[in-house]
Amino acid sequence: MNGIKGFTLIELMIVVAIIGVLASVALPAYQVYVQRSEVVEALSMAATIRENVTNYYVEELEFPTDNETAGVPAANFLIGNRITGVVVESGAIHVTLGNKASAPLQGKVLSFRPAAVVGSPASPIAWLCGYDEPVNGMQAVGTNKTDLEKEFLPAACRG
Repeated sequence: MNGIKGFTLIELMIVVAIIGVLASVALPAYQVYVQRSEVVEALSMAATIRENVTNYYVEELEFPTDNETAGVPAANFLIGNRITGVVVESGAIHVTLGNKASAPLQGKVLSFRPAAVVGSPASPIAWLCGYDEPVNGMQAVGTNKTDLEKEFLPAACRG
């Protein structure tokens, strides 16, 4: 018995069981991480359009009503790998996810709304993402059509 070295079958089975438990915990968390990373494309697409909306507001002291007024292409031309369209509506930007996006994200919308200082239209605007709410003294413009689950949103967009 002194010269026997190695692992018994039971010890190996215990190790395999532990690895299985760890994998069953890690996989769902990884899937949410992957889906959250897919939402990043919506953030980058909206960043470009936010500049157009902000520039329009600076020049006109009101928000554009639609894509044409904002100076961006029609919604069906604002597409990406995980985006099926972007709509500007009363200053708010609504990004619809789809195409190569994961199944839970298909057809979901992430909204970006401008927030203006109450009583001072010449003040700079801030942008609200998803379920985020304006601070005291600011008022959100446009409708929030976000219907993504909060777990898929970046922390700043969860409200």
